[in-house]
Amino acid sequence: MFKVAIQGVNMISLIYQSVCRYPERIAYKTEGQSISYRELWSRAEHYAKLLKKQGQSPVIIYGQKEIWVVISILACLLADRTYVPIDLNTPRLRLGQILKQTAATLILTEQSIDGVGASICKLEDLKQYEDAPTQLWKNEIAYIMFTSGTTGTPKGVPISRTNLHNFIIWISQLSPLSEYDGAKVLNQASFSFDLSVADFYYALCNGHTLYAWINDGVADYIRLFELFQQEQIQVAVMTPTLADLCLLNSGWRTENYPALSCIYFCGERLQKKTVQKLWQAFPDLKIINAYGPTEATSAVSAVLIDPEMLLAQEELPVGLQEHLATDVEIIDGEIILKGASVFAGYLQAGYSRHYLENGQNCFYTGDLGFWKNGRLYCRGRKDRQIKWKGYRIELDDIECNIRQLEGVKECAVISSASTGGVVKTVKAFVVLEAGYSVDQIRRELSKRLPDYMLPKSLQPILAMPLNQNGKINRKELAGL
Repeated sequence: MFKVAIQGVNMISLIYQSVCRYPERIAYKTEGQSISYRELWSRAEHYAKLLKKQGQSPVIIYGQKEIWVVISILACLLADRTYVPIDLNTPRLRLGQILKQTAATLILTEQSIDGVGASICKLEDLKQYEDAPTQLWKNEIAYIMFTSGTTGTPKGVPISRTNLHNFIIWISQLSPLSEYDGAKVLNQASFSFDLSVADFYYALCNGHTLYAWINDGVADYIRLFELFQQEQIQVAVMTPTLADLCLLNSGWRTENYPALSCIYFCGERLQKKTVQKLWQAFPDLKIINAYGPTEATSAVSAVLIDPEMLLAQEELPVGLQEHLATDVEIIDGEIILKGASVFAGYLQAGYSRHYLENGQNCFYTGDLGFWKNGRLYCRGRKDRQIKWKGYRIELDDIECNIRQLEGVKECAVISSASTGGVVKTVKAFVVLEAGYSVDQIRRELSKRLPDYMLPKSLQPILAMPLNQNGKINRKELAGL
């Protein structure tokens, strides 16, 4: 386990240390606008005083990555108010469901929205807003993020200040992230997605500068490369899918982007092929592969990838036993998390993956994994296991084999079921390199997999559809 945190130190005191040490250093920059540590703290402190007078209910922050959003997050922490980051792309119905679960009475936003059952207020107009004091919430909850629910209703995941502080200390001690001084850090993910917790708090609690990339379409990838080059990004926090997209640009290599020295991956499985291509483009790049669900404060394990791992029979590891943010156990092949990083349960009743064992929060992840030689491996989702043609099949196993084939840039495998829940078919979608055909891929795949595991259809597409979190949008693929 990592070094125990110093008593009395928390995320607020760590950010304040950054303010005291580097008051004029840029803390955050996005879309050409920036704010120093001194100004960020001053403005957050001002609004925190107003928030403190207005009750204890959670505050919804409805925006993207504007500077006022970052000020609002810090103001909520200073005011002992729980913040709920909601991206502007969130449908109105889902916003209403989130409001109902959180009992929030205040939405901070610059948007004009009606009929949501809460007071709407710009941050700058906060002094004019009056909230009825409430005791519904205790101030130990730092933030609430929402993930997909199997019933169609989003699941609220409350993360405590203890959870968050534990994570911040863990990631700050993670090598090579711990070795930077005044690093320039890239933020990819929306602040409503837990991957952003890693770059946001790693940067601000260690005196670095966070550069936020807003992805609203294809043209914004040009802006991403400009951001890498103009701002001399050193540390990038991203999903493997985004790295694969960046690698499609032959100019994304160390000669043109010499500052980039480390990428922290989380949120999806990192493929060996992606690592190989990254090292071809950036020979000295340090690559961190991290693992963890939203319910355990973004990540609980990580490992610095080395060339030897590419030669191993197993897929890439996701952690080392000596540097875990919380206890990790394997029970019946499933990864179980226990301890300081694990949340205390969903907002909404009916989800049973969380338990209390011996006074510790415990979360059954639904991920399949195993330990080997002190390394943690994740084999994919338990719920990605299907029964087809009488056989139990792991869809991730099929994906992994397709990705290893020459000529395949990216792939995704999905299944569709009949109304009775019986799997009807398995489809594979592939992005191919120039000069390769589906027939070639099908022939090579048949040499690797038994007949019963071969997808019924293999469909070429130009690019994988992504959701707002930068992950493959499997729901969209199902409609193709």
